[in-house]
Amino acid sequence: MLKRFRARWQKFRSQLTWRLAWDLFMVYLALLNLGLILFDLTYLWLRPQYFRHLPALTRLYDPVKGIEPHPVTEAYLDLTRRLGEELETGQLLAVEGTLAELRQLSMSMVADNPFERSGQERSLIRMLVGMREKFEQEGDVPVSELSAEEGVSLYWSLEPDPGRLGPRLEYFNQALAPLLEVNYQRIYDLGGELTDHFWRLDLPFLLIFAAEFFIRWYLALRRSTYSRWFFFPILNWYDILGILPVKQLRFFRLFRLVSVYLRLSRSEHSIVGDDFISRTIKYFANIITEEISDMVALRILNETQEELREGTHKRIIRTVAEAHRDALAAQLAIQIRDLLANEQVRQQAREFLDANLEQAVESATALRMMPVPDIVLRPLVNVVGQAVFSAFADTLEATLSSAEGQEAVRTMIGEAVDGLVLEMTEGELEELVREISIEVIGHMKETVAVRKWALPDRPPRTLLTRDLVD
Repeated sequence: MLKRFRARWQKFRSQLTWRLAWDLFMVYLALLNLGLILFDLTYLWLRPQYFRHLPALTRLYDPVKGIEPHPVTEAYLDLTRRLGEELETGQLLAVEGTLAELRQLSMSMVADNPFERSGQERSLIRMLVGMREKFEQEGDVPVSELSAEEGVSLYWSLEPDPGRLGPRLEYFNQALAPLLEVNYQRIYDLGGELTDHFWRLDLPFLLIFAAEFFIRWYLALRRSTYSRWFFFPILNWYDILGILPVKQLRFFRLFRLVSVYLRLSRSEHSIVGDDFISRTIKYFANIITEEISDMVALRILNETQEELREGTHKRIIRTVAEAHRDALAAQLAIQIRDLLANEQVRQQAREFLDANLEQAVESATALRMMPVPDIVLRPLVNVVGQAVFSAFADTLEATLSSAEGQEAVRTMIGEAVDGLVLEMTEGELEELVREISIEVIGHMKETVAVRKWALPDRPPRTLLTRDLVD
């Protein structure tokens, strides 16, 4: 028996460990997939930085996005490199031919702007501005009178001094050539769309996610988790949308990450939900929630104070009291009549009366001076008192049972309510209540204004607060 129990316990622990390990694997896989998607979405935007600082990354990922060097800017850079070689070897005739090609290509670039499709339209403007700054350094070139076409033509010429061509080429290679190097063009596929092979990187994740979804569906059917087989895909609709190979639906994979994270956080054998990242998120979420709730509470308290100062509460009390005055009076009259007709209430009143009559006989000097023995006086007083009480109660009950009696009681209670409302809205009681209320609200505002999350007396936080299974 003990061996069987141990075997089942070991099997349970093994299943628990595998389930926990699988959930952790899916969390990290989903995080990796979301990171890859984010990288893909921002690649074109950040490609200039990748090209300058991580050139190996662009060589690997450019084919995924169908990126190739732009032929116009590549030809421009080739011409500038050839010009540098010709200047070093002193081939003046070749230099003039290369300069002519540069001028012609520069005019074409100004007209067509090859940076536009790559989203780097400002690169051409920066290149033209850089050439003008070089002219300003030279000093004798009328920069303000030159158009863009005239500026690039003059830059790649031997005017006004052939000796300036070398410094111009050096300045171009240092400051302007990087603008052309990061330019690119994207290839179109047969369908007329821009080439994008990201699906090849995303496909393994989709296959694993799809397999995990169908396995969970199968296990839910075996365990009869849901009363109908189609409830599982309906309740996990975000998983279905997330595994579809559609670019616009990648966002739903975030829901998969959240669902697995919640499963781990509910597990007693996982520190997920109590780890450093989760506690940090909860800490700042509590700060934001407290700040917003404090602002709302302070605004409500401020408005309440203003309403009290302006006397709005008086109008509210009068309106509510007048609307329910007659109903309240009628209900109280009925309650009084029912109390007088209740035999249990009468019996309690008689017992109370007996006690008071006994005390009256003891304390009343006039009764003690009567020439009647005490043994006769006490029963006599008790009988007379009970008779008077019964007669009064019967008479009052009969009176309240009639329409005239009910109307008289309602009128009396209505006047009492009017007096109470008048005291609460116009008398000294109203002034006292209003001042106390304003002061209490002031103290509440001071308490709410305290930023509890900034108090220094919080207990130190620990990294792990749950014990893992041994």
